Amino acid sequence: MITFIFSIITAIVAIVIAFVVFLKRYNRLSHIAFFVSMLSTAFVIFGDSMCMLNPESIILWKRFVFIVEALMATSWLLFAMSFARADYWHVVSKFSKLLLMLSPLFAYFFIAIPIENFFLSPDSEFRNEKILFLGNTGYVFNLLLLLYSVVSIINLETTLRSSSGVNKWQIKYTVMGAGGIIAFNIFYYSYALLYRSINMDLLPVRDGIVLVSNMVIGFSILRHKAMDVEVAISRNILFRSLSIFIVGFYLLGLGLIGEGMRYLGPRAGTNITIFLGFIGAIVVLTIILSEQLRRKAIVFIHKNFYSYKYDYREQWLSFTQRISLKNDFDELLGSIAEGFKEAIGSTGAAIWLKGRDNKEYVCVKVLETNIVKAAPGSRLIEFLQNKKWILNVHDNECKTVVSDNKEFIEKTGASLIVPLIHIDRLIGFIILRESLAENEYNYEDFDLLKTLAKQASLAIVNTQLADELIEAKEMEAMGRLSSFIIHDLKNSASMLSMIAQNSEEHIDNPDFQRDAMRAVSNTSEKIRGIIDKLKNLPIKAELHLKYYDLCECVKSAIAQVGLNGKANLSYKEIENVSTKFDNEELSKVIINLIMNAFDATGMKGEIKISTGTENGAAFIRVSDNGCGMSTDFIDRNLFRPFQTTKKKGLGIGLYQCKTIIEAHSGRMLVESQEGRGTEFIIYLPIISH
Repeated sequence: MITFIFSIITAIVAIVIAFVVFLKRYNRLSHIAFFVSMLSTAFVIFGDSMCMLNPESIILWKRFVFIVEALMATSWLLFAMSFARADYWHVVSKFSKLLLMLSPLFAYFFIAIPIENFFLSPDSEFRNEKILFLGNTGYVFNLLLLLYSVVSIINLETTLRSSSGVNKWQIKYTVMGAGGIIAFNIFYYSYALLYRSINMDLLPVRDGIVLVSNMVIGFSILRHKAMDVEVAISRNILFRSLSIFIVGFYLLGLGLIGEGMRYLGPRAGTNITIFLGFIGAIVVLTIILSEQLRRKAIVFIHKNFYSYKYDYREQWLSFTQRISLKNDFDELLGSIAEGFKEAIGSTGAAIWLKGRDNKEYVCVKVLETNIVKAAPGSRLIEFLQNKKWILNVHDNECKTVVSDNKEFIEKTGASLIVPLIHIDRLIGFIILRESLAENEYNYEDFDLLKTLAKQASLAIVNTQLADELIEAKEMEAMGRLSSFIIHDLKNSASMLSMIAQNSEEHIDNPDFQRDAMRAVSNTSEKIRGIIDKLKNLPIKAELHLKYYDLCECVKSAIAQVGLNGKANLSYKEIENVSTKFDNEELSKVIINLIMNAFDATGMKGEIKISTGTENGAAFIRVSDNGCGMSTDFIDRNLFRPFQTTKKKGLGIGLYQCKTIIEAHSGRMLVESQEGRGTEFIIYLPIISH
């Protein structure tokens, strides 16, 4: 009798809370769902207590309980889907919607199937053990109730995780209270499935948990007005709940396995169940920790449970945070590549950018793939520039471009090629390899990649402009340096002028002659040192382009440095080339490269020079077997002013050389290995007469 009274008190408290919420704002769906959930929970408690009080009427009361339990599971699911959610129907998963729409099928159990098929309970067994043995129908019915309860608690967790600040503080007790009721239902139904029986001795425990949960909910409603809060749901929260989802269905599967093993005997069934339980735990852990399986699960959920594949706000914020506050250009490129790779689950990414002042695109950053030196074809560049499409190598509409660039695509392993457009100018592109989940791409993937590409393009251009500004500042510093040098030259000139003036009076004095000659010699050395540093400063003069023989220009430059014919320098004319260039400026470049080569070899190494044509362009190749340069120095400092490895150098020579070559619409490339040597290659366009 005490248990019956306790059950009645619990049911009354639940009914009071239900009406308090319903009367506050009865036209809101979450309030109606909560009202029905609490009423049905109260009626389930009342019906089970009547079963215990009047065992002879157990069939009548248990039929009533089963009907109300079906209503309770459905209403709790509806409440979990709609509670504290703004625009809940668009953010809730398709699976939850499906369960909700299939809930009227519960009526089939009570209309078409006799109640005797739900359970079996001999009078003596129920009076002594308080146990109802489930029939096949009852087993399936409890399985469905467990499924609805698991999905309900996942939805509640999603709402709580999506909230923050004051909203989270306001709703957490309501979620805890409702979650407590649903969590016990999960235990209750899984217990019934595992032992294929309903243990009515658990009812007082349920009543106590429901009463405590009701008190928590009542506290939340009275103090925090939790029913009036709305939270924007992030779909990424579902992926964090994926582990709970998997574990819930793992427990469900464990119950089914236990039921199957029951027919093999108690001992064998227990042992096999434990073994399969541990194997299942390992499988669950593998799924949770596997990036590829996680990605496939996310793709599956996107395709089947959501009307929209991506939370664009979440993706944009994540990408913005990833690329912000990077220390240098290389770190920025790495963050961009990582962001694109993570966005669609690609196995690798590479960034290609257009070189400064030329039309070639080069690979500047790779992530989990190899650097490819092959150049993209002109058809591919035109496609990206004009169409501004993301090229999908598996798309039939792109098969012509893919066919023309088959070798490049195979070498890079490209699956998608994303153009980087800035003010209608193609500054580069990003190559993405195949996805981990091996899924087909659709317009939502492309929309996301286009959005990220716009942001990445802006970040890259801003960083490049910042680097150019730094370079301009360095040139300004060079102007200030020139002022100091001019001042030194002025002092030297003043000293020579003073000697000339004094010589008129003291020219016949031997001591004066010795001092004067020493002073002139020192001043001459100072001026020569200044001139050696100044003569290579870059001067943007107008080019005087004429048709010359490239081979003769190289031979003339070799002769000017006075090294032609020496054993450690060789020249080979692979092919005679005639094109349009400024002979004087190009000679400066060749002489500078030869002198750098001798500095690198210490006048003891071997220098090779050759000229010819390659890929429709004229080339000059200067190589040595000297000390070489590090990859880091080449990437960061080689062609920048005031960056040098020489103790007495200004770091201007190669900067001037590159400026001259680019003024000819040419390219200057370098390959070097420390301790093995360096090779500079100059490419010039062949302009016919």
